[in-house]
Amino acid sequence: MIRGELGPEPLRHYKETVFVDLRYSEIQKDPFPTPEEAEVRFQLGEQDMYAFVPLFIVNEKKETVRAALVGEHSGMILVSFPPTNFGQTSFYAAEKDLEAIANFPTPEE
Repeated sequence: MIRGELGPEPLRHYKETVFVDLRYSEIQKDPFPTPEEAEVRFQLGEQDMYAFVPLFIVNEKKETVRAALVGEHSGMILVSFPPTNFGQTSFYAAEKDLEAIANFPTPEE
């Protein structure tokens, strides 16, 4: 199950952030203001979502990006990434769409 334990209403933040590696479908590293950032694309159901992320959370060998799942609103899960020069990327996605591209990190990762 990809969901964390929910806190009290109305905020619906998870009591503990859930970390997950999401498989991206495309990565673009140029042109960016710094070589430490990239834009990644996720295929979530029939929708494409884009995120600007720091490269330290990207695993190009596995084609994944580490994401934080922080809570829920109207049945959608809030996905968040560390900030870059473009600000911080977050978006909402359906649980079934996230489960289709999710890999849970092992303790040594």
